[in-house]
Amino acid sequence: MSTHYQIDPFTTNGDIIDVVTAELGLTDATGSTVIRVPDGVAIHTNPTNLAGLFIEKYDGLLAFYAGFPQIFADPCMDVLTADLAASSGLLASSGFVNHCLLSNGVYFSTVFLGALAPAPTQAVLTWESYRFTDNDDRTERFQRVYDETADLTCQVSFNGGVTFNPTTDGAVLNIPVPDQGPDLQVQFFNPAGYRVYLGSWALIF
Repeated sequence: MSTHYQIDPFTTNGDIIDVVTAELGLTDATGSTVIRVPDGVAIHTNPTNLAGLFIEKYDGLLAFYAGFPQIFADPCMDVLTADLAASSGLLASSGFVNHCLLSNGVYFSTVFLGALAPAPTQAVLTWESYRFTDNDDRTERFQRVYDETADLTCQVSFNGGVTFNPTTDGAVLNIPVPDQGPDLQVQFFNPAGYRVYLGSWALIF
């Protein structure tokens, strides 16, 4: 179970217009952008817009993974941190829409030089991925449904892309000594036969 915050994409700050408890991971997203907050991640205030929600979300993730003192996160809502030359099958977005990976698409982040200090020996990478399913029956109103998925595979590098380590969402990764370093890069791959969106990712270390 998770919580879905519905964002009005037509407002300057991305105002929150509704909050839904999504027991099956499904939410009507017609006309709105959905931001997922995973189960167990506490939101202590009532944020009114996207910026406030991200602050609460990443603070909550850091508290959820107790014992790790730092977090580095990317909401994937602009092209500034995507390596467009290395990526393929990627529809990079800006504003209030996340990156979209086509079938067999690959997303590479840029290399975040010196982002991890001190260089971690263990870390947890967590991310949100989703797809849309549409109902466009001519006798009913159009409906677009946000559907949580676990389709994306992930690898993470701590030495600027020299070597990558595969990981799964929310798992503790013991980083091999030769691969340790402060320069972060992440890669996601979509093996599914349909488009999958990358909601965000966060490294807790």
